[in-house]
Amino acid sequence: MAGSAVLALLVTPPAVGHLSGGWSKQTAYGSAYVSANRRSIEVCDLADDGRPVEVEYATSMLNKYTITDSNGAKPGCGDDFVLFGHIDVFKLCDAAFPRECTSSTWIKK
Repeated sequence: MAGSAVLALLVTPPAVGHLSGGWSKQTAYGSAYVSANRRSIEVCDLADDGRPVEVEYATSMLNKYTITDSNGAKPGCGDDFVLFGHIDVFKLCDAAFPRECTSSTWIKK
């Protein structure tokens, strides 16, 4: 039975948006969260205001990505995960024109 529990922990992907540790940024229009293991990221649109929300992030493998909430300009969330390396920096953006982003959040151990 203990072996089954360990196996379940090893194959279960990390829960995105679970705020036990990790890094987050929130504004009036949205939020972004990076998990404590720095392998998953979530962006959420918090307002039904017609303005989409995105998060830009870069990894230790020198890749840069942008994800948006899953349903555009309505409240909802989108997520992504890193297979190799980890997330080093992120910023939350109001993706409507003109696009505005928060200052970068550098993740430190």
